[in-house]
Amino acid sequence: MKMKSNIRKAIYMSVGILFLLLSLVIADTAKAVELPPGMVIGDDQGIKIEDDGEYLVDVRDVMPGKAWSMKITITNLERDIPYHLTMRVSKPTLIQGTLDLSEAIQMRLVYDGEVIYSGPLSGDNGKINLQDVASPVDLGTFKSGDTRMLEAYFELDGKKYGNKDFAEKNVFENIWYFKAVKTKLPDTGSSSSDDPKKPGTSSSTTPGKDLLKLPNTGEEWRNAMIFVIIGMFLVMVALLIVKHKVLDKKKS
Repeated sequence: MKMKSNIRKAIYMSVGILFLLLSLVIADTAKAVELPPGMVIGDDQGIKIEDDGEYLVDVRDVMPGKAWSMKITITNLERDIPYHLTMRVSKPTLIQGTLDLSEAIQMRLVYDGEVIYSGPLSGDNGKINLQDVASPVDLGTFKSGDTRMLEAYFELDGKKYGNKDFAEKNVFENIWYFKAVKTKLPDTGSSSSDDPKKPGTSSSTTPGKDLLKLPNTGEEWRNAMIFVIIGMFLVMVALLIVKHKVLDKKKS
């Protein structure tokens, strides 16, 4: 009985260690960088988006009839690494004052020469919802050296709103989120140093290289760690069960 109790304790301890390690991996995932150093995004005011991917839309001194715009330049400076970029808009917060500026201010987004959104600054016009976390705006794949422009135009209707709507100071906060994911370019069939059938490639010059290839992104590392931890746990449990059966046979 004491032996069985010790085995149960060992199993419980193994489960505890598994959950602890997984929680550490998940916590590390939560701190993941949204933009790599080479993915540079900045506006015409000199504001560069940091690696958390957050861009605060700064709206100041708005009065009826005011119209303004901003341009955000997106460039991939990573060498030979393409990234797929997406964007979404947060729900407006800190809404204060007489007028809800997130709904009153109209916004038009033009990306790479094409209008991708037209509606209230909140990002939801009833048909297109930029706030949808599950379906962010697809900004496409950026190859090394690619540069594109996101233009935003804002306007507060001078006929619809007047000074009475500004009896109190109107304030709100709106954040845009950019996220870049490392991707692969589609195979065009052209010659490439990665083609295993051509001389001078990594496959022909270094046999077995793929077997030694390590993950090269944070996400791949985390996935590999999770599989290793789960595998170690299963092996440990299996060994404990086998040990328990052997001891039972010796006793019988």
